[in-house]
Amino acid sequence: MVFDEEHGPLRKKAKIDERDIAILEDDLGYYFDDGLLLEEALCHSSFANEYGLYYNNERLEFLGDSILSFVTARSLYRMYPDANEGELTRMRAELVKEDSLYRKAEALRIPYMLLHGHGIKSDAIPKSICADAVEAILGAICIDGGVAAAERVIRKLFLNDAEEQAAKPDPKSELQMWLQARGMPLPNYELLNVTGPSHAPLFEVRLYMNGFEHITTGKTRKGAEAEAAKLILHDLREKFGQ
Repeated sequence: MVFDEEHGPLRKKAKIDERDIAILEDDLGYYFDDGLLLEEALCHSSFANEYGLYYNNERLEFLGDSILSFVTARSLYRMYPDANEGELTRMRAELVKEDSLYRKAEALRIPYMLLHGHGIKSDAIPKSICADAVEAILGAICIDGGVAAAERVIRKLFLNDAEEQAAKPDPKSELQMWLQARGMPLPNYELLNVTGPSHAPLFEVRLYMNGFEHITTGKTRKGAEAEAAKLILHDLREKFGQ
């Protein structure tokens, strides 16, 4: 990225200084060899258009979006070996949706540093623009330090919470362990009904034990059983204690 002398110091125009960049790199846990890549990732097309620049963050966003999708997909595939394609797709979508990216942008103070045109108010930058900047930063990291570097940042920003959640026992396993620890009979899940079209079935499951009963539905049988297990476990803990 090259700053045109005729346009003056763009950092000052955008209120970006070395301290802001240093803080952002600290928060990312990644330090750029080519710092101009990071500034390009923060350059929205509206800013580039106003100052006649030939670059903006759209190409880096394209790359960052692709690597974010791949890394999260591969991680979820490994974390949830029993999940089907639909479940993995929904989990990935939840992790990388615009709201999630925007929350990361806010935490990284990207709205404050973003280079944008005068038509965009600094205190009302659209979520989509901030989300795109996060993806552009990931793309910049990939160019600067390689795929492994981008993956480390993605893991830190998006996957640590998901990995912690995956490490926790699922509701069915948690119920089974709770019952085994107290010498109680193990649960028996009864499939009551399957409705809906073949491409989007709805499963109805019944779980009865120790005087408690719950009938739940889900897009998968496993999901319906997990919800029933969660409800029964809550009832059992209320009655018998933790």
